[in-house]
Amino acid sequence: MSGNLLAVTSVTPQVLYSAQLGTTADTTVYTAAAATTVKITNAVVCNTTGTAATVSIGVCKTGQTAGAANRVISAYSLGAGDSLALTEYLEETMLGPADFITAYAGTASAVNLIISGIVST
Repeated sequence: MSGNLLAVTSVTPQVLYSAQLGTTADTTVYTAAAATTVKITNAVVCNTTGTAATVSIGVCKTGQTAGAANRVISAYSLGAGDSLALTEYLEETMLGPADFITAYAGTASAVNLIISGIVST
């Protein structure tokens, strides 16, 4: 048996984050726990207001500093009452231990983010 195989003892699908985004730039919304890998399976943003709002989302490896260099979406204008499936941006993204996702909205109390995935330990 090869020494490169990862011994997985549990695989658990779960909601990783589900909340309204704040306006503080590059806020960490999810961090993969130690000794885990996480596969993002779905993510959606939803503007719950009657006016357009911007949203930014980033993915960072452990040790990186969150910011523009790590964004998969930057100041995306989400129309009033619209939702956006983030399939093209986050689906199939793999996070290792302490890798993290950042997100924020340009307008307070406007954008909800839901991320689900599979956590392997």
